Amino acid sequence: MLTAITFILILFTAVLVHEGAHFVNARSVGVPVRAFSIGMGPVVWRRRWRGTEWRIGVFPIGGYVDLPGMAPKVDENGNLQHPDEGMAKKGLGAKLWILVGGILANFVLGVALLTTAVMLQPGYRAFTTGADVGRGSSVLSVMNGSPAARLGIRAGDHIVGLNGIQDPTPQQVVETIHSASELTLTLVNDGKRRVVSTPWPPAGAKVLTDANGKPLLGVNVAAVFEGVSAPQALAESAWFGVRVIPEMVRGFVQGFAAALTGRQNSEVAGPVGMVGLVNQATHVGIASVLFLAAIINFSLAVFNLLPIPGLDGGRMFLAGVVALRGRPFKPGQEEQFHFIGIMAVLTLIVLVTVHEISGLLHG
Repeated sequence: MLTAITFILILFTAVLVHEGAHFVNARSVGVPVRAFSIGMGPVVWRRRWRGTEWRIGVFPIGGYVDLPGMAPKVDENGNLQHPDEGMAKKGLGAKLWILVGGILANFVLGVALLTTAVMLQPGYRAFTTGADVGRGSSVLSVMNGSPAARLGIRAGDHIVGLNGIQDPTPQQVVETIHSASELTLTLVNDGKRRVVSTPWPPAGAKVLTDANGKPLLGVNVAAVFEGVSAPQALAESAWFGVRVIPEMVRGFVQGFAAALTGRQNSEVAGPVGMVGLVNQATHVGIASVLFLAAIINFSLAVFNLLPIPGLDGGRMFLAGVVALRGRPFKPGQEEQFHFIGIMAVLTLIVLVTVHEISGLLHG
């Protein structure tokens, strides 16, 4: 239940911000909004306010704003005519401003969510900066009667040195304990530094071992990360969002190509994969959920930027083509392009979902 609620909340927020930006940008250039909907399919709630009908659809998987001038008119003889209102009367700059609003909104929301996640869990800076941001390991607990207890190691000790390794990561701590013939640990607790040494494993003492027979010190350790200021976290998160754009575009292309050819892929997650990711994140904590929500918003921004008809990027591309041609397409022709684009995207999503379900059934 928690996974479902979290998943719906992430999508609802992303869609609300995306469509809200289209609404605000349209109104800012004088284009009225006939309807604003969160959710698709049959309308389960509607209310008219300030010239706009506000709707909630039964399926919380998308949304839309209904702007005049985006579809052809039908005359009294049933023939399609070019629209002469709303979007159709605006120049290229105004059209691009309206269309890019949702993309920018998802990007900004992604930056805000990622910044918050980094503030809560500085370890995520390893993703935003691409650098090792660890500052050693901290002892969370010590097993009674273990070698660590006999050496005087206690919970709260910060391991700043281990056999010459400065600020060792938890992985380095484990690897050293498994392979060393002597241990020398430099510990800091309450500002006091001390050094403990012992032959390893200690002679004549009972030592616990793991499933592979490797000696265990008897401690539970976790990585230590320095806190980060809000301005620094914001700057790093924004740069991360820009830096991953080429990677996400390449991932979409490779993922959809794999879906078309029936190959396994890990580049694109469909609805099933997203639910699985949300389930994992909810078991880790709020910072993990915020981090995943940020990645989803970045993905939505980049996906909508692709020049595929039906998406914001495709609409911007065709608006640019019309401006270069100096004349519009035939009435209804642009809508046909968008219909084909949307059907192609839906087909790809269905293929990805089928592959995901197949993977679960055979997993």
